[in-house]
Parts: sequence; C-alpha cells; structure tokens
Amino acid sequence: MPLPDLLSLRRSMKITLFTLGILLSVAACGLLIAHTRSFSLKRDTAVMIGTTLPELRSTVSLLKANQEAEQHFFRSALSAREEQASVYILPAGPAASRAVSVLQSIARVLRETGESQGSIDALSFQEKASDHGDYKTVSATLKMTSDFRFVARFLSILALSGDMMIRDVFSDEASSTFLRQVNESAPLSLKAAEDFLYGDLLTYAAEPDQVEQAMLQDIPEEMQPDIRAFVLASGLADVRRSLSDIAPNLKKERIWPLPFLTVDSLQRDGEKWQIGLTFYRR
Repeated sequence: MPLPDLLSLRRSMKITLFTLGILLSVAACGLLIAHTRSFSLKRDTAVMIGTTLPELRSTVSLLKANQEAEQHFFRSALSAREEQASVYILPAGPAASRAVSVLQSIARVLRETGESQGSIDALSFQEKASDHGDYKTVSATLKMTSDFRFVARFLSILALSGDMMIRDVFSDEASSTFLRQVNESAPLSLKAAEDFLYGDLLTYAAEPDQVEQAMLQDIPEEMQPDIRAFVLASGLADVRRSLSDIAPNLKKERIWPLPFLTVDSLQRDGEKWQIGLTFYRR
C-alpha cells in the first residue's frame, strides 16, 4: 500500500478509536452516574428504614401491648362475671334468704313507681333440694296480693333472672346474626358490637338509647335502623319494657343479677295469686 494511503488509514483509525473512546467514556459515565444514583437511593432507603424501624417496632410493641391489655381486661372481666354468677345467680348454698330479699325488693321497687300496687304475702320452700348432678333445684310457692298489672310486671322481671349481660338475653343464633350484620356493614365496628354484647344488662336498661348509640356510632347511618331493630326484636325491647324505669332503683337495692329461677305455675283467685317457682343452685 502506498505510504500516503497508509498514513490516511492510520489517521482514520485514530479518529475512529478516539470517537469510540469518547462514546465509551460517556457510556461509562452514564453507568457510573446510574450506579451512584442507585447506591444513593439504597443508602437513603437504608437510612430511612434504620430510622423508622425502631419507631415501627415501638408501634408494633405498643399495639401488641394494647391488644394484650385488652385481652387481659376481657379475661378479668369475664372472670369477675363468672365469680358474680357463682355467688348470685347459681349459689352453692341454700337460696332461701336471698330469694326472699330479692322478691321483696322487686315488689317494693314496683310499688315506688306508683303504677299499681301489690305485696308479697308468703314465700315457702320445699325442705329438700332435688339433685340433678351438676346442679340442684328447690321448689317454692309465692303468694301475693295484687292487681293483674302488678303481677304481669313482676313476672316480666323474673323472666330475666340469671341474665347479667346483654348477650344473655340473645339466643346464640341472634348473637351470631348481629355480629355478622355489623361485620358486613362496618367491619371496624365489630369490636364495639362485641363489647355491646358483653355489656351489663342493668346498665343498658338504665340508659338504653345511649348504650345503643355508642355501639352504632361508626356504622353507616343507612344500616343503623335495621341493626337497632334487630337487637330490639332479639330481646332488648322486653328489657326496656321490664326494667328501664326501675333500673336505677334495682341497682340501688343491690339485688341484680337475680338468682336463676323459673316460673312453673300461676293460679289466681281475685287479687290473690299463687305462683310456683323453681330456684336453681349448685
């Protein structure tokens, strides 16, 4: 190849290599910048995680502690209710003395309302309890002098004997349906609904509207009437009718919860009434 052509080719190769070097340098710089940015982002992310992780851990620990505290409170509350039930609802010993006191107190509270008048004439118990294994029963005869309204109200209160919590008034099916309705309409209100079921029955009777509204407050307004209607139809309407106007007096008399009993028979002769009762105990 002639020398001029060789020199021209070398110059062309140098220019090409120089240009290629520049392009590679630019590409390398781009990659370096990209890696630098990626590293910077990872570093910032790591710093953020390192900064927030202790806070997140603290938050999680706090939530866990709150949950454990709620569970402990719930267990303690149930334990207290069980203890209360064992003392007042299903006592271990003879029920005669407290039964007399409770029935006399109910009659006195009803007389204080002034709607009707009535009195307890006598309460007699069978001498020996019937043993049913896990529990015992004692039959009793209650004699009263009163008008029909007084006896009807008296018996409606006895129908709530043994009930301590709102859920005691509900059937198992009603409780499940109520919780399902709340969960479907407002899942975040499920805890309030559960608290409502485990609420004290006499407290509800004293202020039913306030207790219901506290449970309903976070549920969509269009669903509130249906849920309220359901809990009333499930037994709380009877609680309102039987207890609402006398709940404060019953609380003052310290006779709630009532001992568990059933009404077995009812006989009337004018204003003289004879009521057959069965009291339960351990």
